Amino acid sequence: MPWFAWIAIIAILVWGGITVFSMVSGKPLPWSENESDPQELERLKKRIEALESGQLKPEVERRIDRLEARVEKRELRDNEHEAWERKAREMGLGDE
Repeated sequence: MPWFAWIAIIAILVWGGITVFSMVSGKPLPWSENESDPQELERLKKRIEALESGQLKPEVERRIDRLEARVEKRELRDNEHEAWERKAREMGLGDE
């Protein structure tokens, strides 16, 4: 086997070893896309703190209210549907 083939084989083995070590240790590779950005993490932490402390913007509060209203309507509709199904089963018209 030529000498340059050995270089390729060793490079592949080293890369594979580093990859396996990264997967076992749970740490991302320095050149991988999954490496976290410290500035992005800080921005997300500040945003979470603002949300948890109640410093929400009015449009966020309105959106939360709209979502809660949609959930309540869906729950009422589901309850009504279940009541109809229960009544149909009592009358013998349900799925058999």
